[in-house]
Amino acid sequence: MTKQIVLGAFEEFTPNFISNAWHHPKAHTKDFATLRYWQDLARELEAGGFDFLFLAEALGYPMSGDEVPEVVVREAVQVPAHDPMTLVSGLAATVDRLGFVVTASTTSQQPYLNARTYTSLDHLTEGRIAWNIVTSDNQVALTRLLGLNSVTPHDERYRRATEFVELNLELWEGAWEDDAVVYDKATRTYADPAKVHRIRHDGEYFRYDGFFPAIPSPQRTPLLLQAGTSSAGRAFAARFAECVFIQDRDPAVAARVVADLRARAVDNGRDADAIKVIDAVSVIVGDTEEEALALRADLDATPSMEAAAALYMGWSGVDLLQFPLDATLAEVKTEVGQSMLSLFQDGEKSPTIREILQRITTSIGGPRITGTPESVADQLQEFVERSDVDGFLIEYTYGGIATYRDIIDKVFPLLRERGMLPDTPRSGTMRERIVGGGPRLPRTHPGARYRRD
Repeated sequence: MTKQIVLGAFEEFTPNFISNAWHHPKAHTKDFATLRYWQDLARELEAGGFDFLFLAEALGYPMSGDEVPEVVVREAVQVPAHDPMTLVSGLAATVDRLGFVVTASTTSQQPYLNARTYTSLDHLTEGRIAWNIVTSDNQVALTRLLGLNSVTPHDERYRRATEFVELNLELWEGAWEDDAVVYDKATRTYADPAKVHRIRHDGEYFRYDGFFPAIPSPQRTPLLLQAGTSSAGRAFAARFAECVFIQDRDPAVAARVVADLRARAVDNGRDADAIKVIDAVSVIVGDTEEEALALRADLDATPSMEAAAALYMGWSGVDLLQFPLDATLAEVKTEVGQSMLSLFQDGEKSPTIREILQRITTSIGGPRITGTPESVADQLQEFVERSDVDGFLIEYTYGGIATYRDIIDKVFPLLRERGMLPDTPRSGTMRERIVGGGPRLPRTHPGARYRRD
């Protein structure tokens, strides 16, 4: 039986993202800072059948020691980058069906403010919001921008993230009973005080003592995504995540990750299918194979390797340009982005620095799919069948709708014919369309224990 997949568009509130190709002739991102730019994109994505727009976050920027490489500013490598959370309410008022995934860091945010923001957005989007939980890249820059004392060790960031998420779940699920809001004008009773509960938390990283002033939203807890696949990241995902974002180019490797995450979910008392897994994918479509390959080569030649290395440094904490080109990353360690580093660590089979730089110029970890519409559809279907992933994030290539136009017009119809996409695009809350079931967390999720029912 053919698996139906979910599809997201992978963007950041910046003129330049994964492909470093803002200066390509097909790219038109000069107006990225305007709402109109994102409204136009959201309309196109919704009409084309995408399930959601995924907004990554870049609080910091790549640094090498104490220095910011000149290429970061010159070639716009995560500078400029604006606040993606500010886009969502404006876009939700622009389109009626498209969902939104927004990234927020447990290292840089505070639980109360995070919980209130997502509750507010869940109301304003009518349940079309999801939280991509990260512990943050660009740790060196964050120590300077946020006043942190030092880079927080990788596994400690996940301990902090666990407490952060648990406190958010208690606020979302346990602070208000379902029928707490009365709105009785005659008795001047907006809410029943007996059904609004004071939350007390005294943990290792956070303290909270008070009410949660935001009323329950359609999902209460936003759909929970997570993007780390290190050992600590997988353990965290197995406990909390409903959808996991991976970046694996080899379907056999992706299959092992999918199987591991589902087994870990079962070990945590959840169903194996409680976690959906989506892989990043870079897609280039041409009318002929020759045209597609030429378009890919042209895109790959657009950015500099220096810019690609800077972007990778921001995500992983590893400066590729500090190594000999014939060296590998097999023995390198990082406290910043272990999942990003592990993409290129395979013992004696690890690629050289030269090979890594050639590979990441316009995409990082996921499959690079290039060909005619039929070939692209074949490759996507084969990857799903071999890996058992549940969908894809289509990576930014040219920027704006130029990234997605050929995919929407030429590939999506073929996927619908094959039964990989529904004839009518999915609607409802993010949890209903991505995971299935109702708008609320399932009872096997650890957040359900905070409910007052």
